[in-house]
Amino acid sequence: MTTTDSAQPALLRPADPEAPFDEAFLDAPHAVLGWFREHRPVAEVRLPNGLSAWMLTRDDHVRSALADQRLVHDTRRFPEAWQSLDWNSPAGDMISAYGRNLSSADSPEHEGYHSAVAGAFTARRAEELRPLVQRTVNSLLDRLPTDEPVDLLGQFAVPLSVNVMCEIVGVPESDRPVYLDFVRHTVSIDDDHDTGALQASAMRSFELLAAYVADRKSTPHHDLMADVVDLAAKNDIPDEDVVTVLFHLFVAGFDTTGAFIGNMVEGLLERPELMAALREGPGRVPSAVEEFLRFDGSARMGVWRFAAEDIQIGDRRIPAGSLVIVSLAAANRDSARFAEADTLDPDRDDNAGHLAFGRGRHRCTGAALARVETEVAVTTLIRRHPELRLAADRDVLRRRVVITLNGRRRLPVLLGPAASPKSDTLPAPALDD
Repeated sequence: MTTTDSAQPALLRPADPEAPFDEAFLDAPHAVLGWFREHRPVAEVRLPNGLSAWMLTRDDHVRSALADQRLVHDTRRFPEAWQSLDWNSPAGDMISAYGRNLSSADSPEHEGYHSAVAGAFTARRAEELRPLVQRTVNSLLDRLPTDEPVDLLGQFAVPLSVNVMCEIVGVPESDRPVYLDFVRHTVSIDDDHDTGALQASAMRSFELLAAYVADRKSTPHHDLMADVVDLAAKNDIPDEDVVTVLFHLFVAGFDTTGAFIGNMVEGLLERPELMAALREGPGRVPSAVEEFLRFDGSARMGVWRFAAEDIQIGDRRIPAGSLVIVSLAAANRDSARFAEADTLDPDRDDNAGHLAFGRGRHRCTGAALARVETEVAVTTLIRRHPELRLAADRDVLRRRVVITLNGRRRLPVLLGPAASPKSDTLPAPALDD
């Protein structure tokens, strides 16, 4: 059985196309991005942090840019972009200004960093981690009340991604609340604008990682951090870059996966027939995950890129030194690439070609793990709590103000009674309630 949407969102022209990231964009990002894709597919825009950038929204332009080696990532070549770092900007912006990482390095440096971590995130390794993910999901759900509202993001999806990533990397349970606190600050900054608390939380996370790296240089360990430290020593990678590479992995693994789980659950709550179909046929969940990644993935934009030379894209000439952002979300809704692109169809044949994780050498390292986490989280949640429903009117739900990330600030739900007895679990993850 195919379950699809029928509504087609109208395009929305921003009040100021040169500065389009306003409240209207936050309320209807796909409609605004769709307007750019239709009318200004290569557009010079002003970002909320004041930087000027060229935004690409068509599928063919985005795919070409993702593979174009003239678009570079090394922020050291363009230091003026980071002179006034804005702590209200995305976490990815923060870490791009410090040291080297998978998003801010080019060949051959990037390959060195990638080889240090890639082995821990293969599809095979992600499948091996499925039992760990399942136990973590069970443990988190066991702790949540079923008869009062809970924030599915803050109390389930984000703690899941934090604890799984910490387990992979080698962060002791006693320190994991520090990283959960950092992710929570990146969300709460939308409400209280406490940039000082966010910066302090980020610095504390950096300090802990620096201590772990120093410890693994002097004491044998058997975890991903030890592997990265050993490989870095062989390739003369400085400790600062090791810390930043690890922090980059954390941010990418924590925030985007948690946000996407929330997007998919919200999407299913809007489509009860599809949720029922997946509950009765869990074998369809992987395909549904792929379609939700295309339709409502958590990454609106790819990582920063700079034009190393003048580049012609479409009918526009992008001058050397310009900042370029590619809209993965807009490309994934391009009807030139996907039939009925604004329709969610979990049975479509062409959803495997989506760009939710990017493309090429900078494709998301943790894509396979994100898929496994989402499959396990969604399957367990909707089968265990068949009466799951929103605990707030949809019109009061607010999106994150981060333009690069697509997700809610909170997702209040009522779980409802469990359909079966609680599962046996490992000791509860270390969370700060």
